Amino acid sequence: MTFLSSTLMLYIPFVRASLSSFNGTCIPTLDVSDSPSTGNTRSLSDIIWGCAATLFACTWTAIHPNIPGMDEGKVATTSRRVFIMVIALIAPELMITWATRQFLSARKAANDFNASGWTVTHGFFAWMGGFLLYVNDKPRATLKPYELQVFVQEGSVNMPVITEADIEDRSKGDVLSKGVAILQLVWFFISLAARYAQNLPITLLEIDTLAVAALTCIAYCFWWKKPKDVGRAYLIHWKETASPPIYLAYEYVLTGIGNHSGK
Repeated sequence: MTFLSSTLMLYIPFVRASLSSFNGTCIPTLDVSDSPSTGNTRSLSDIIWGCAATLFACTWTAIHPNIPGMDEGKVATTSRRVFIMVIALIAPELMITWATRQFLSARKAANDFNASGWTVTHGFFAWMGGFLLYVNDKPRATLKPYELQVFVQEGSVNMPVITEADIEDRSKGDVLSKGVAILQLVWFFISLAARYAQNLPITLLEIDTLAVAALTCIAYCFWWKKPKDVGRAYLIHWKETASPPIYLAYEYVLTGIGNHSGK
């Protein structure tokens, strides 16, 4: 349980509905058996599945991974996504920090390329490994925005011409997937609010789920303009008349040439 979600549980008024009153009057109790839900009681499986569906819908939709490296396969990309989901569940504060940094970096890149008509979406695309440099018709490494800016100014590469609509077309995120996640969260919140209004018990698991989902939505807002699940980068070709670059930032990251990691 995260620090912020634990703090929310201490102050959010829903918690009051899960405790017995101090004047001797008992409120309806929670049925933790696996029997079908009836009336004011719910089974344990109902609670677990409701929380699990809400957490999955929020975290899976909110996550916007970077473009896979040249040597990364489906297993590596799927494992990376699952790892980010685990971080979102146990430490959503870290994901908010990560999303905030990416948003600020994307906005700065958009300002740096303002003369080329870049938007925040372009900035996100550049920082997530969206531009892959080809030298002598062979892939070299993905470019960081400042590297692309220097090479364009030197005349070593042409300024990539890609519109925001083209970038969004590469994105796998759509209104339907976002809508389903939002509806699931709204339904979960309304159900808890209704139980609180009727003075019915609410479990701490549901409170923690609501807190994690709310924190995940904050990261989702920062990533709203970031393309989702883009599989391939935009190719940048090095001019034959220019000397090949000696050093590229992503060329020597972690495991060696060809991999990259997002900021």
